[in-house]
Amino acid sequence: MIPAAPQSLVVGVADCQVSNNPSAQIVTYALGSCLGVCVYDSVNRVGGMLHMMLPDSTIHRATSDRPAMYADTGFPLLIDMMANAGAQTMRLQCKIFGGAQVLNADSYFRIGEKNIRAAESLAQQYNLRVLVWEVGGQVNRTIRFSMANGEVKVRVPNKEDFVL
Repeated sequence: MIPAAPQSLVVGVADCQVSNNPSAQIVTYALGSCLGVCVYDSVNRVGGMLHMMLPDSTIHRATSDRPAMYADTGFPLLIDMMANAGAQTMRLQCKIFGGAQVLNADSYFRIGEKNIRAAESLAQQYNLRVLVWEVGGQVNRTIRFSMANGEVKVRVPNKEDFVL
């Protein structure tokens, strides 16, 4: 019998996914100025990923239909989803990716930098131990998050994949 391929959950832009299936992986593609926030409970092997675009929901009124779009509404959404899937919030560890400045236009708005600052503040507010900050620079990142062990495989253009 051939073993089943791991379940792969894709997180789109302004999306959030959680899994308690140890054979699952959660993936998001081409993080630019957006952040991929990976949160993991290593005892219960519950993990979740948020792909947030912007730091603050107050800049746009229609936040209730897309809470994962913003850091300030996406972080609590992710933590609630994790708890509902069986994670213990006091054990959550976090790895954060993205926040690049990939477009010349971004040099004015500095969205990646603002997203990073918002994530720093919210991680502290929610008592998340951030183990990895793979942020900034000028390249996009694709990340694959394993529910079996909490490792995140990172792909950037013109470089060999690496695991954090």
